[in-house]
Amino acid sequence: MENIITWKHNFTNYSNLDNINNHEQHLKIFQPLPAKDIRFQLNNLYDDIPLEISNMTIYTDSFNKQTVTLNNQAKFKVNSRLTQWSDWINFNLPAKSFLSINIESPTKIIHSAGLTISNDLIQTPDSISESPKYFFGVSGIQIKSPNSYKRMAFFGDSLTNQGNFTAPLALDLESNFNIMTANYGISGNRLLHQGHSDSQWSNSFGEAGYTRFDHMLVNYRPNIVLFMEGINDLIHPGTENTPLLELPSAGAITQAVLNLKTKCDLLDIIFIPMTITPAKGNGAWNDTKEELRLEINSNLLKFSNTIDLASFVSNGNHLHSKFDCGDHVHFSQIGGQLISKYIKEQLIRKKLI
Repeated sequence: MENIITWKHNFTNYSNLDNINNHEQHLKIFQPLPAKDIRFQLNNLYDDIPLEISNMTIYTDSFNKQTVTLNNQAKFKVNSRLTQWSDWINFNLPAKSFLSINIESPTKIIHSAGLTISNDLIQTPDSISESPKYFFGVSGIQIKSPNSYKRMAFFGDSLTNQGNFTAPLALDLESNFNIMTANYGISGNRLLHQGHSDSQWSNSFGEAGYTRFDHMLVNYRPNIVLFMEGINDLIHPGTENTPLLELPSAGAITQAVLNLKTKCDLLDIIFIPMTITPAKGNGAWNDTKEELRLEINSNLLKFSNTIDLASFVSNGNHLHSKFDCGDHVHFSQIGGQLISKYIKEQLIRKKLI
């Protein structure tokens, strides 16, 4: 039997939010594989006090309910600055089902959290399509399986993290290609620099993608990486006191991506970079940044396996209206669905899946 991660979502430090926990949280998370044994990654990476769990239950229907335990205790604490795996639970999990997870916690302030906008892969009580949905406690699900499966990591920034294209793509890859996926996107993340601004969200931007990429390789051990990062390296400098000196050259971004590709090549991991999509019309954008974007994309297109997403979503130098959520940077729900289909087609055409 092998331990298979069937769902993984990156957590970060939302130090500016004090209302993530309303005592009880309900999630429904898509599970592609059948299982008899399951456990959960409990996440408290960014808080200085233990996360108290007074009750955690899972179910697919009212006749199939189990209590999650840690060290054989139904009430437990997740140590600060750590992740911990729950005990293995004997649980009848059907394939291609949504697993319900209820967590009750008396911890009033929680900053270690995940974010999604899409409801395709992670369903919350908030069904408003474009609203951010924060969740705590569980950042991974693992089952025991007699079979092995390939693993794909989606690595990037908010365009990846929000899930408008990655969630439907994950559902497709998991359901139809037996490829398990993990979302390693962080909103606001930059490739070359950690969060560095006056923004209330600065801490949540995380460490530089260039260094956290190594953590992802070690912790998840993907077979395939779908990579899209760099737009925030251009957007942030010159805004909210992020130093303009941090605006990188096209060569610096290109070299960083090449270095990440080399790391993957050495580990026999398929590395799939995607071109940086447009941001013209956003208040943080200017002609200098647009020139850098175009030069970076020209360089990326020389790499093997590059998917030219920018050309697919562009209307001139703008994000086409059918992909634009309204801020001229992020993807709409409908646009994300179209992007998901395009990426799948490119993966098949390039014989990467």
